[in-house]
Amino acid sequence: MHEKHQPLTADIRDPDKLLKDMELIESNPFAAAILNGVPVEILILNTLNQMVYANKAFMTKFGITDIKPYLGLQPGKLMNCCGQSHKGEQCGSTERCRVCGALRSIRIAIEDGTSNSESVLNTAAGILNLQVNTSKIHISNREFVLFCLQDISNDKKRVLLERIFYHDILNTAHNISGMAELLSTGEFEESRDEFISLLINSSNRLIEEINLHRLISTEQFIEQDTPPESINSTSFIMEMAGEFKAYTSLSISLLIDKKSEEFDFVSHRTILKRVVTNMIKNAFEAESGPAAICLGIYRGTRSNAVIRVHNPTPMNPAVQLQIFNRSFSTKGSDRGLGTYSMKILTEKYLNGKVFFISSPESGTTFIVETQEMD
Repeated sequence: MHEKHQPLTADIRDPDKLLKDMELIESNPFAAAILNGVPVEILILNTLNQMVYANKAFMTKFGITDIKPYLGLQPGKLMNCCGQSHKGEQCGSTERCRVCGALRSIRIAIEDGTSNSESVLNTAAGILNLQVNTSKIHISNREFVLFCLQDISNDKKRVLLERIFYHDILNTAHNISGMAELLSTGEFEESRDEFISLLINSSNRLIEEINLHRLISTEQFIEQDTPPESINSTSFIMEMAGEFKAYTSLSISLLIDKKSEEFDFVSHRTILKRVVTNMIKNAFEAESGPAAICLGIYRGTRSNAVIRVHNPTPMNPAVQLQIFNRSFSTKGSDRGLGTYSMKILTEKYLNGKVFFISSPESGTTFIVETQEMD
């Protein structure tokens, strides 16, 4: 219904018209006082998604001292959205803009009068989680959109860290449960000592993850309590594969890439294990039929580690646009936290990066690159 509206983009800014719109709003001192008196970031947009007025709260948050040079810019440009590249695409014209909650809210307000939604904005300064409220308003027979936003990133971070914590310790608990069930069948007597060793390792890991969450949730400087350590690549990758023995079946297997390299690197073991666990678990969940998941580790260009997890099924293009967003899930409101966990832990605590490659021809590969630490 709402996609029928014309694209909210404009290649040309009319300075005289935009200035007149700004002066029209400022000519009502009562309205201007209200807009500038509320502690909420507010823009007034024309129906081409161009800004004609910004209140003091918005200007302060985004470092704007003089509004006039910014007249006619779209919200994404004003907030340094990474969806617009150096090539200068307009806010609302890129592929990523199709899933932007803020842009959708503006479209709905123009058509239906009002809208509210949450929107995740990837900016040059980091990820913003926004509550967006939009309303169509009329001033002197002119139609505008009142665009109000609140940064709810801190609240979302607290809630999501709790969900991520439960999500990740459940992964470990399921591994422990799966190995215990295999032992109880008596069918793996020849591997009993191996499974007991894996159970002990997984139990210790559960304790590590609880301590890790305590540090992250209280914003303590994590390096003080869990310093980086030397890790052998082969031992690490074998340990990760061993923890997923309970996941393998006749139809889905986990293989170690024969091209994996043996070397030592320095990183936070517990955090890296959590990231790679989510990579492997996501690969298992992506496959519904017979498949082989491949896990590999390779030496990076600066003595760092590059870990890859590949599964044959490609991701839907719409999913690819949102995969690392907070709150995004293809599996329900309380699911899909693994990829966000991978991103925040890798970037904030490993100083590395995580990304993916997905196509119908090659399937999906998630890649994490660690940063060499002292």
